[in-house]
Amino acid sequence: MRRRTALTVVSAAIGGAVVPLSFAPTATAAGEPRGPQSPTARWDFDERTGTVTREAVSGSDDPVAYVFADARYKPDSDPVRRRGVSGRALYFDGYSTFVTADGPGELDAGGGVTVDTWIAPYAYEHGIDGKPQALVNQHDPDTRTGFLLGLRRFGQIVFQLGFGTDLVEVRGAADQPAAKGRWTHVAATYDPAARQLRLYRDGRPIGTATTPDEAPQLAAKEPLLIGRHNRPTVLNGEFHANMYMGLMDSLVIRPGTLDDETARREHAERLAALPGNRVPRPDTTLDGARLDGDRHRPQFHMLPPWHWMNEPHAPVYFKGKYHIFYQHDPLGPYWGQIHWGHAVSTDMVHWRDLPMALAPAADSVGPDGCWSGSAYVDGDRGPVLFFTGGDDRLPYRQRTGMAVSSYQADRDTDLPTWTMKSGPVTEAPAGLPAGPGTAWAENFRDPFVWEEDGTWYQLVGSGIVDYDGTQVTRKYGGTALVHTARRPEGPWTYRGPLHHNDLATVPEPGEAWELPVLLPLPGPKGSRTGKHILLVSPWWEAFHPNAVKHTYYWIGTFDKDTCRFTPDHDKPREFDFGEHFTGPSGFVTPDGRSVLFSITQDRRSEQQHAQSGWAHNAGMPVSVWLRPDGTLGVEPIAEAARLRGKQLARIRQTSVEEADRRLADVSGDMLDIEAVIDPRDATTITLAVRASADGSEQTLLSYDTTEHRFSLDRGRSSLDPDVRKGVHAGTVELDGGQLKLRVLLDHSMLEAYVNGTNSLTSRTYPTREDATGLRLTAEGGAAQIVSLDVWRMNGAYDTAVAPAAYDPPRPTDVDALPNHDFATGDLTGWTVVSGTTFSDANVTTRTDWGWGGPFYQSETPADPTGHHLWGFNPDAGGDAATGVLRSATVVLGGDGVVDLLVSGGNDPDRLYAAVVRAGDGKVLAKETGRGTEQYRRVVFDLAAHIGERIYVEVVDEAAGGWGHINIDDVNVPVRRT
Repeated sequence: MRRRTALTVVSAAIGGAVVPLSFAPTATAAGEPRGPQSPTARWDFDERTGTVTREAVSGSDDPVAYVFADARYKPDSDPVRRRGVSGRALYFDGYSTFVTADGPGELDAGGGVTVDTWIAPYAYEHGIDGKPQALVNQHDPDTRTGFLLGLRRFGQIVFQLGFGTDLVEVRGAADQPAAKGRWTHVAATYDPAARQLRLYRDGRPIGTATTPDEAPQLAAKEPLLIGRHNRPTVLNGEFHANMYMGLMDSLVIRPGTLDDETARREHAERLAALPGNRVPRPDTTLDGARLDGDRHRPQFHMLPPWHWMNEPHAPVYFKGKYHIFYQHDPLGPYWGQIHWGHAVSTDMVHWRDLPMALAPAADSVGPDGCWSGSAYVDGDRGPVLFFTGGDDRLPYRQRTGMAVSSYQADRDTDLPTWTMKSGPVTEAPAGLPAGPGTAWAENFRDPFVWEEDGTWYQLVGSGIVDYDGTQVTRKYGGTALVHTARRPEGPWTYRGPLHHNDLATVPEPGEAWELPVLLPLPGPKGSRTGKHILLVSPWWEAFHPNAVKHTYYWIGTFDKDTCRFTPDHDKPREFDFGEHFTGPSGFVTPDGRSVLFSITQDRRSEQQHAQSGWAHNAGMPVSVWLRPDGTLGVEPIAEAARLRGKQLARIRQTSVEEADRRLADVSGDMLDIEAVIDPRDATTITLAVRASADGSEQTLLSYDTTEHRFSLDRGRSSLDPDVRKGVHAGTVELDGGQLKLRVLLDHSMLEAYVNGTNSLTSRTYPTREDATGLRLTAEGGAAQIVSLDVWRMNGAYDTAVAPAAYDPPRPTDVDALPNHDFATGDLTGWTVVSGTTFSDANVTTRTDWGWGGPFYQSETPADPTGHHLWGFNPDAGGDAATGVLRSATVVLGGDGVVDLLVSGGNDPDRLYAAVVRAGDGKVLAKETGRGTEQYRRVVFDLAAHIGERIYVEVVDEAAGGWGHINIDDVNVPVRRT
């Protein structure tokens, strides 16, 4: 078991309150301290290009790691640099940017040490695993050696120094953080004479800590890392946490000690040397241009400039502008550290990015996350935001809060500045009555708020359960809890559950509801119908294969006096068949339309997110209305047509064959397609999009006239075996005997709208540059094209759309490793060398491991069911079993690049997949798992070994937890004989 680190903390915060610190001179125990000396290491980050930064003292060029230095989906590019305090500064992106150096030079820490730098943070990390965001560190927490300068939660400045027996930490005063969006000079010093660590912020003391009598010990065997923690927590098997995000300039490491007077004087001298004697304003904004050329990133859909987003929410119209907010992790393309992103538009399709609206804050309702919510206009003070505040200190962790903009003070209709109210709006106490049981207090989130006739209404997503003390003994189903008030601040009165599903008879909406939305349903021409639509996202406590795939709705009547919703149909319905339209939010536009926003999950692996630098995007907003037959009408908002550019095709009254011939010259990965087709006696009509010339890649949209079924077939959508494929479909009736189709293509986005009643939202990830064609066919008879129009689409943002980048094709004059993807369903072609852990029983088509998420094994045309080798065999000893498995021996050919999928335990010495030279048994390359079952693809460049006889060996010599390894899709270019 890993030894716990002894961490001594002396902070300026005592008993939860910030108290004044005395920084009077301290009597020295061993003579006067030495003042700061000449640096032993200094990085100015003044480079404008390249992937190295110069260490000025030694003159060495230290590498800057950056995800796009060797990009997978876009052209290679350099790390981001901006104007610094003086010269240039390096932008650390929060998950991939860091500098590796040999060390701090000839540093004698026993005589004192000083570390200082300028930083302008963009976002604070949550404090994952209790570790700081590292600005610079060379430390080993297990041996309590080395040093770290960094930030704890909410920007609190900290410095750690190891003495072998203790790792002492000094924390700056909580009310003196390194503020976001401004330059702060941070300095830390060790004073051996006073036995003290001291911190300075902009030349002023902010914290002290007492150190042991012995001298500090550096961690010389550790690399010195700038921007990344020496012992980071690994998230989802892919992301390194505890990394810095923001600008950094002029990092200096010096021997000697900084005292209060010297710190003040040095800072004054720094300011005097700057133009105007002032620190410039840093530019920490995220620029989406760094992702230009990404072949899969949408261009005319709303999305953040970088990193991760989930559901857009809180759409609101105010003073001529539409505002949308969204769940956002600014530190990387992964879930966590939830903020509210913000964008503004005049038409709901052209967007401008604005500063983040809400961020976790120590003195707020949401110190541990600002989760989803809604917005509504409160008279002249403008919109107010309602959000879910996460606070892990509370028994049930979730409650709702409110934020207001600075509009009344600044009259800025962009609403760039928001302030969270300190107290909660609503919360769910234990035992809150809710129909057949009580509200599930641990699940109380996603407020949806509106005002009507002087009453404010609030829906909060939850579930209904029975409790036995604190344990849930029965789950009845999901619900939305209703509260009302006379004003947004409250007090709010609980009115009971709006509606709920019975898990026994209607299990689809889940055990709890997320993101409940209740909107009036207008008629086809905007008339009032008296009907409402209730939409929910289902949630389950444990892993569920249908999680984050569906949006259900009921049409019914809302009684605003009783606060109850009565559905017209018992079973909930779906209007989107694609399993990508999720997380709805909605509002009523000034002209009376009910409009829904959604998140379009991209269904990519954590590795693909890390390599691309972004995750997910918003769907095209859709209008919903009540059709004369009482069913739901659905179509993209009319404003989507404003994104149209050049018309590429206009076809009228012709055969399918002639239309297909005229489409031969039409291509694109950003298109708007409208078609009206008379099927006549055809049994199937198919539109192929994103089609390559040879048909090896294409995505098929088909309508079966006999089964009245509209489908999307992604079986050949991509040659990438790691891309999710499959078929999605649903029943759709023709409209007056015609098929009316609208298709929006936006790189990986595909949205199809059929007959004004249904949609199908999906993803397609072609690998070929020519996979941009269109094909139209009919089977079983002759169909007639009434009209067919195709437009090229412009981007949603002001910048020009960059062409997508594609990689050159791999060699094709090679054979494959026998049974490289286990498509036979057993170990044919492989040999069990020893042990019991590998057998035919390990080959499975399971898509998840039961208690967790998806494997993301490969899907190929030859093996659409996705066989793979799961190293955990419960019938043969599970993790305790060991063994060795070996492939056939082959001659390496082609370009010598071997790739495979691997997952499982993390033990590079005892648990790995390796490429081995057959002649002498030398391991040429190997890879272990990362403590997760989700596969990641690893690539070995073995071009130097082309022509040699090699084999692949899978080794499991580890027992205990995570003592197994999984592999799939082992691609070895085999020389043909």
